Amino acid sequence: MPIAHLLSKKFCLFTGAFAFTFFVTGCSGDSSTLAPADEQATVSSATVTPPASSASVASSATVVTSSEATVTSSETTITSSAVVESSESTYVPPEDPADLIYSIDPSLAVQPDTDGFYYVADIYKALPATSKVVFVLRHSERGKSEGQESQLTENGVQMAQKLGADMVSEESFYYASTDFIRTRETCNNIAIGRGETGAETVTWDAINGGYFVKVSTDALDSLLRNRGGSWKNLSQWAYGAPISNKYVAGVIDDYLYDLFERGHRFVNEVVLANMGKWKRVSFLVSHDVLLEPLTVYATNRQIDLKFYDGGKWINYMAGVAVVVNEAGAVSLFPVRGADTGWMYYVKQEE
Repeated sequence: MPIAHLLSKKFCLFTGAFAFTFFVTGCSGDSSTLAPADEQATVSSATVTPPASSASVASSATVVTSSEATVTSSETTITSSAVVESSESTYVPPEDPADLIYSIDPSLAVQPDTDGFYYVADIYKALPATSKVVFVLRHSERGKSEGQESQLTENGVQMAQKLGADMVSEESFYYASTDFIRTRETCNNIAIGRGETGAETVTWDAINGGYFVKVSTDALDSLLRNRGGSWKNLSQWAYGAPISNKYVAGVIDDYLYDLFERGHRFVNEVVLANMGKWKRVSFLVSHDVLLEPLTVYATNRQIDLKFYDGGKWINYMAGVAVVVNEAGAVSLFPVRGADTGWMYYVKQEE
């Protein structure tokens, strides 16, 4: 079914000041070891006063009770199973490059924070009953390990459950994740926070993190690891900035797709093509190697996730909301499921 979309528009975003209150050990590489080893993440805790429409969910940093925080996967009825989604793509790129960009529907009564991110629960609460939404998010905070078995930290469990608690309602959600414990447990804990029982998190390889990458993430890692690091190079590529390393600049097109064509394709062949099989509200949880470029695409490069110029990277539980209204018009919102949509990285002292 053809999906109408809104015309391209510039996004009005603002920058703000934040206080850095806690550190995450290790680095943010997700489905591969894409993160440089000599940097550590500083996750910012917002000190900005949220807009009035967000007042009821402003305290996204609030810690859930200890009984909630100690819930583990073995204590839940939420399971993971394989699923095969649509494999037939009918995607055809628009002839006009401007049509590769979706806009924000101004009729949805939500306001962004000072960095331009919308709180996930605000989107949900403002969503008309006749509209649908798919939240494509990075997983919640994980431990130092980057492997497939890496689990959420206690704070990561609390973050996911807090988001779920802000989205309590009678309806059930659809949940899908990559085949990683941290992505699956993010979905599981959102469901726990909502009070859903028997919710299922399906495993779907189409959102494994390598959508913008032409080669394996290991091959990309090998290219970038000792040539400025993946975060720097990937963010330069995503924003169309000059690639600092001359060798990488010469071969990057062999490793990565065009940001806008590929981002538009993801929305169409991964989200919209499968949306009819999901529920009115759906969560797809993946990794930063997908969510960094997807969020940059969704905002027409207006959001500030420029690691190469300021050190900001996509935060845990941040990403994109794909909203389809009753008329079939598609809107993309940069969203956050935690206090902020970005993480700040600083180089460790030698």
